Amino acid sequence: METIRIEISPAPGRHVQLLDFPELHSGKKLVRKGIAILRKYAPGIMRYLSEQRLLGHLPAYRIEVRAGNMAEAEVRALLAAWMRRKRIRRLFYVVLELLLMPFTAFVALLPGPNVVFYGLFVVFYFHAKAFLSLNRIKVEELNISLAMN
Repeated sequence: METIRIEISPAPGRHVQLLDFPELHSGKKLVRKGIAILRKYAPGIMRYLSEQRLLGHLPAYRIEVRAGNMAEAEVRALLAAWMRRKRIRRLFYVVLELLLMPFTAFVALLPGPNVVFYGLFVVFYFHAKAFLSLNRIKVEELNISLAMN
């Protein structure tokens, strides 16, 4: 089981930040093609998409949280609030991307690789997977271990 590392900053902000997580990959042929095109033409977006994939598969990882001297119940409550915010944002992104996707057909008429469509499709795919998974995840079931600073 792979480990991801999360850091929760001290009060008053209590910002949750993903520090270390696996690189982006997919078993789906169209998504793999989109990832390859993005890796070639827009490599800066790969870390963001890796984070989206991670949100979609969070229960499959051991989560190591650096949270100072916070109790596990408080860490789980903060992670639940963080996941709730991520879920709401992903819903907004999915709806926006669905509205934009038909317009990428016009860009397909231009010569060269259709980076706009593949980029939007891959981002939509990982946002949708993250949103659907975040709806099913229960923080109580996550494999969380606290790491002291």
